[in-house]
Amino acid sequence: MAESIPEKDQFLIAYPNYVLRETVTYPNGGVSRFYDDGVDMVIIDDEICSCRDGEQIFPYTLITDKQNHYMKIYRRVFRFLGFIPETIEKCLQKNRQEVLYSTKKISERGEHADSSPLELLFEQNFTDVYGMRALKYLQKEFRISDEDGNNYFLDYLVDTADSRVAIEENGIHYHHPQLIGIEGYRKQLRKQNTCALWGLKLYRFSTEDCRFKDRIEDDIRSYLGKDTSGFREAGLLLERKTELYEHQEISLAQIEERREKGIRAFLIVLPTAAGKSRIVEEDIQKFAAGKEQFRALILAPNTNIIADWKERIDKDLQPLQDRIDIKTYSYAVRHYHEKTRDYYSYFVVDDERVIIRTKLEKPSKIKGLALI
Repeated sequence: MAESIPEKDQFLIAYPNYVLRETVTYPNGGVSRFYDDGVDMVIIDDEICSCRDGEQIFPYTLITDKQNHYMKIYRRVFRFLGFIPETIEKCLQKNRQEVLYSTKKISERGEHADSSPLELLFEQNFTDVYGMRALKYLQKEFRISDEDGNNYFLDYLVDTADSRVAIEENGIHYHHPQLIGIEGYRKQLRKQNTCALWGLKLYRFSTEDCRFKDRIEDDIRSYLGKDTSGFREAGLLLERKTELYEHQEISLAQIEERREKGIRAFLIVLPTAAGKSRIVEEDIQKFAAGKEQFRALILAPNTNIIADWKERIDKDLQPLQDRIDIKTYSYAVRHYHEKTRDYYSYFVVDDERVIIRTKLEKPSKIKGLALI
């Protein structure tokens, strides 16, 4: 435990039941002090926003990693820029807010908010951990409000049997204290502290976090749970029960039109959760109709995606269940010689490592489904 001199530590003088758990010093000279009373934690930042001309900003993960670690351990984690007694006292003396204040009119965003590239990357990480169907547990643009009627929108909320977990995807330019300045950072902390008052655990994932696939997946499991058994469904819609989205109908129509012209291979490129798999389901039903010898092979990169496809087939394509094989690429490489060349009449390659090449651009990787 870190040492502290009580007569020089204003927070410990005001709250003697707290102890100084840790002190972190940043390359710009800023300091964060972490205090706890065994139940709650208070983080106080000093000079964390300072940035001299020509100075390189420090890694944002120095903030997110430490905060996420303590967020999991303590009931509530409050964070403040500087020791401001009135603001700190106001938070510490409040019980959990149960009422959604809405004194300021603002439109709901969850139904129509577009995902940013960073959010799409997180959604991909999330589905790699729990499977594509788990997106139904992600509540997007969840709104909270403080007692003054100020509204804040959280990137995601996951409602579990034990707690409610908020996720913020933090791009450096919009969240790093050295870039957004004092007022911007204080506004960010007001949103974070409102989460604590609502009883929400708030985890922040930065751009750097999401680019390290293994690490982000480990963090997701650690903060949210090893599986979805305790999740409550209230999240992103993957598909409509009675009708297709317009872009799905257009894709199917284009596939059908090109198939009639003799084209036999197709590439579907859409953002995460836009319904690529649903397009494949519909196309399989149409293609298999009246074909007694129909057999399909779906190739997937990992067991989570395989489980998702099996669930889809069991639910939506049950009559074709015995005629659709779902395998990993490695399995196909080892056992391809066991089937004749014409055994399968329909192939699906589900992978993000699809390479495209144009005359004007260098080859690039995209997320897509290839139908053959």
